[in-house]
Amino acid sequence: MPAMSTVKAKTDSISLTAEASRVPQQGRSRASYERMLTAAEKLMVKRGNDDFTLTEVAKAGKVSIGSIYLRFDSKDDLIRAVHGRVLTEIGEEQDAMMAQIRQNTSTLDEFSRQFVEAYAELLKRFSPVLRPIMFRAIYDQSISALGRSSAENLEREAEAQFLRFADEFGRPDHQRLVSNVFRMIYYTLARFLGLGSSPEAANQGNWEELKEDLAIMCPAFLRAKT
Repeated sequence: MPAMSTVKAKTDSISLTAEASRVPQQGRSRASYERMLTAAEKLMVKRGNDDFTLTEVAKAGKVSIGSIYLRFDSKDDLIRAVHGRVLTEIGEEQDAMMAQIRQNTSTLDEFSRQFVEAYAELLKRFSPVLRPIMFRAIYDQSISALGRSSAENLEREAEAQFLRFADEFGRPDHQRLVSNVFRMIYYTLARFLGLGSSPEAANQGNWEELKEDLAIMCPAFLRAKT
C-alpha cells in the first residue's frame, strides 16, 4: 500500500486559515499577522483553554484591535487560524519523522520502537497547544474535521510502514491488525498527555516505561496467533 503523506492535511490547513482570515502577503503586514497567531497560541497554552479576549491578544502581540479585525471576523476565526498553523507544523514534523524512521529501520521491532519513541515525543511537544484545541473540537466542527484529517494521514502512513513486516504477522487480517496497533499507540499516549475529553487522566504512570511497554506490546500483538 503506498504511503500517504500529510500534504493534503497541509493544504487543508492552509485553506482553512485562508477562509478564516485575510492572510497578508507583504513583509510588515505578514509579521503583524504572525504575531497575532503567536500571541493567541501562547495565551491558549498558558491558560489551557481559549478563554481570552482579543484585547489580550492585541496587547501580547503588540498589534491594534483594529488590525486584528482587519484579518479576522471573530476570535473563533483567529483560533481556527492558529489551529491551521499548528497542524501545518505538526504535518511537516510528521513527514520528516516518518521518512527518517523508514530509512533507519529494517525489522518490525526496530520500527515499533522508533515510531513509538518519535511519535510520543512529538505529541508531548505539541500537547500544550493541542489540549485546548482538542477540547474546542468537541463543539467546533471545522476544527474537529481538520484535526481528524491530519490524524488520519499519519495513521495511514504508520499502517503502511507496519505492513512492510506483514510476513511476521500471526493472523491473516493484516489491515485490521495494523489499524488496531496504531489506535492502541495513539489513545494510550493521548490519554497520558491529557489530549481529548479526559484531561484529568493525564500523567498517570511513568512516561519512559509507557513508551517502552508500547514498543514491546505492538510487535507482540501483531505476531500473536489465534
